[in-house]
Amino acid sequence: MNDDTVKKLALMIAANCTRNSVLDDAVQTKAISEEQMTQFNHQMSNRIYTFLTYLLNKPAEEYSVMIEELSKNYPEAWALPDLDQSLIQAVSQSSPPSLPH
Repeated sequence: MNDDTVKKLALMIAANCTRNSVLDDAVQTKAISEEQMTQFNHQMSNRIYTFLTYLLNKPAEEYSVMIEELSKNYPEAWALPDLDQSLIQAVSQSSPPSLPH
């Protein structure tokens, strides 16, 4: 996958994972500032982009080293994820893109 596509994918993932979340609620209640949220979004996008770059575009041995390093911070106390119904609903309500004739 080309680098521009990976960057755009990282931004889409970051935006869709933070929008309409407790982070947005925290900005609304002034628990975190808009500036902190902007910094968080940039940091999240950079990290997702780095992860995707290694996953999709690096040789297997480099990806394996990254996964081994990241696994040191595995969140043992976190619940395993579920499919997010709000994202699934958004997709199901959208019509497929029209194909050029």
